[in-house]
Amino acid sequence: MNMSANKLRLAIAVVFLVASAALSGCGDSTASPSPQILRFSVIPDWNKGKLATDSLSLAKLLSEKLGVEVRYEQTNSYLACVNALAANKIDFAWLGGKTTCDAIDECKGAAHVIATRDIDLKFKSYFIGNRDAVAAGKLVVVDDLAKWQGKTASVRFTFGSRGSTSGHLMPRYFLSQAGIDPEQSFQSVGYAEGSHAGTLQSVASGAVDCGALNYAYYDAASAEEKAKAPILFTTSDYVDYAWVAHDRIGEERLQTLQAVLLGLNRKESSHASILDAWSAGRFVAATDDMWDSIRQVRDALPKDFLTK
Repeated sequence: MNMSANKLRLAIAVVFLVASAALSGCGDSTASPSPQILRFSVIPDWNKGKLATDSLSLAKLLSEKLGVEVRYEQTNSYLACVNALAANKIDFAWLGGKTTCDAIDECKGAAHVIATRDIDLKFKSYFIGNRDAVAAGKLVVVDDLAKWQGKTASVRFTFGSRGSTSGHLMPRYFLSQAGIDPEQSFQSVGYAEGSHAGTLQSVASGAVDCGALNYAYYDAASAEEKAKAPILFTTSDYVDYAWVAHDRIGEERLQTLQAVLLGLNRKESSHASILDAWSAGRFVAATDDMWDSIRQVRDALPKDFLTK
């Protein structure tokens, strides 16, 4: 009887010690949490070296304003950026119009637009042509793409990245609206994957005769590059880029992040340099439904054209 009692007391003591150790471990974890870090990325649609430098400058400013480390995570493709947001590898991202819709859908409604640039509410694409091809009469300036119907059989054409709104999705849409099937109407159709710089360089160098790209990137290019690749057509307006954040950031921090972005102004030099890097006058508030028209265009096109 005494032996059984001793065994019982020993068993109770062991259970108590194990439970105490477990509670102690939980207490230590709560008392010393891992440092909070907010991670963001940017679709790689301009010079990657400059993109990284600009993003690191933004990360530093956001860290100071939010009181938490904000870290830039490089992604190498439009799709990788969307997937990183959905897979909890980043918390917010600078995305194009199509990838904004992709991210909201992929995150099943847990990601939302928190800001856009002033210029993105009325964005557009340029169709540009190689100077020599234009001089030879292969291409002409038009006010309606339909005027190219039946006249582009010898034209080598390039879109931007397949996931680009201004370099592919909307240019393909406007060609389609004009009754032009790129694959049937042009001699060849390619994709300048990676950045709008690739499209401009391909057209300016004569590697292709014509291409479509982001108007803001073209407007900021050198006079020499623009002279070698003049504008042939300007599309109608549409919405494009946006900052998209995942709900896991938390409502309070989401509101603070949005307030910081909307509060960037040109009176402060550090703010002005970031706004310049993003080709923005300022960032403005926006809502998910403003991208519904882009989603409709995306969903109307065969998926084979939008992915590799």
